[in-house]
Amino acid sequence: MIHTPSSNSLLQALQRWAPELRPACQRVDLQPGPWPGADPTDEDDLVFPETGLLSLSRLASVDVSRTPHSTPLAFLGCHSVWSPRQAKASGFLTQVLVPGHAMRVSEARVRASDVPLAEWWLQVAGSHQQLVTQMARMALCAQTHSAAQRLASCLLIARHHSATAALKMPVAALREGLGWTPQVWRSAWQTLESQGAVTQSGQGDSATLEVQSWTALSDEACACHPLVRRQDAAPGS
Repeated sequence: MIHTPSSNSLLQALQRWAPELRPACQRVDLQPGPWPGADPTDEDDLVFPETGLLSLSRLASVDVSRTPHSTPLAFLGCHSVWSPRQAKASGFLTQVLVPGHAMRVSEARVRASDVPLAEWWLQVAGSHQQLVTQMARMALCAQTHSAAQRLASCLLIARHHSATAALKMPVAALREGLGWTPQVWRSAWQTLESQGAVTQSGQGDSATLEVQSWTALSDEACACHPLVRRQDAAPGS
């Protein structure tokens, strides 16, 4: 049987080390909105986003009206492995920003593999450390840069974790994830739109942000984007 290579770099590495785990990997659709959506049975799984994009935040325990400059703590995409159980235990809110799909496999099944996976687990530990770095950098960014700079950097970081060059996000979900007031969002959006960096299709809850120019975004973004990209790159990516 011919297996299509995964677009997730950590799952690629796992399947190289332990190809017998390929049949144990199951596809899960990523629908817009909070995880786990319609499937709450995966808390013991390792989840490898492939064509979708997730965000982690603590907005579930934060009064957004009092913190208009909060921000997603991290983006999870094709360089990430994610544990719903650990995220829940840590109090994170997980949001699907870009629909797509992920692959999942039981963590117990991975740990029971007959193949020594110490090197792969080291890669996973490195990925988790890079996630912490991304959180710290984005939190600092929220305190020191303008809304337009931060929105541009967030989109560029999201692009780094996306498996495709095209990036479309539901406007309502992104604004909610950022935790911004309508005034802060409008200011950032008007700046990027006037520079030809972004455009919007649809209206209301169905509105979608589309990136028109990555160059324009890079020109507006603060220095946090290249720092996060260097520090958050998965091994071998």
